[in-house]
Amino acid sequence: IEHVDDGQERQRAAEGDPMLAIISDLHSNLEALSVVMERCEKLGVKQYLCLGDVIGYGPDPVAVGKIASETFAVSLMGNHEEALVTGKHRFNPHAAQAIDWTRKEIKAAANGDKLWKWFSQRKPFAVKGQLLMVHGSIYDPVHDYVDEPENPVEAQQMIDTLNKDFSGFDICFAGHNHTPFMATTVGIMVPHDAHNVFRVPKGHKAYVCVGSVGQPRDRDPRLSFATLDGETLTFHRLEYDRETTKRKIRAAGMNEFLAERLDEGI
Repeated sequence: IEHVDDGQERQRAAEGDPMLAIISDLHSNLEALSVVMERCEKLGVKQYLCLGDVIGYGPDPVAVGKIASETFAVSLMGNHEEALVTGKHRFNPHAAQAIDWTRKEIKAAANGDKLWKWFSQRKPFAVKGQLLMVHGSIYDPVHDYVDEPENPVEAQQMIDTLNKDFSGFDICFAGHNHTPFMATTVGIMVPHDAHNVFRVPKGHKAYVCVGSVGQPRDRDPRLSFATLDGETLTFHRLEYDRETTKRKIRAAGMNEFLAERLDEGI
């Protein structure tokens, strides 16, 4: 695992490999997703892999769901998709209110039946070559959280997981925690603006948490996603029109906290 400079980033890590965008936790945020799609088109992204939670919290479930269903090569079952189609959840009142509102919006939409069927058919994980994609973790792909280790004991537990349980795949992409970082057998790497491009050689094991497009929670309000170009992994942080998203959340009658948190990155 090594840091890569901008010049190396522009070189194809493996000729012929398509550039992948790995995104997660869109949460019905059309303004954020639109910025992601625009940037990925400029980058030359060929496939979009979504780790779940296309909906929930945000004000545009139908528009965002339509893009996901028509564009993404992979889109997993997150805990918000599960709550949408089953009605079962362990959500706080704000999230519960939002998912109930989302259900009504989708069922009332012109393409609601088609979109509902698409959400109902989501799978909890997907494998692409040496890549495993989950919403949560390898142990519980829908509900579990991959947390950044906070002490040496937790760090060693993470390394043990990578060494013992990453069998049949090298990289596990995970969402759900809304926080971007990479856990490897040589340490934990937290991307920032001056250090956001890494080379992950074939055979190396890594948990890659891509953060959230629609509701970041690492106290950075900019949307977060990752791209993989051969062995080159890049974390992206971009601004989007939060004021419009917040205005839509309020107009939908959802809790004010769901609007305010977008500015705080919490």
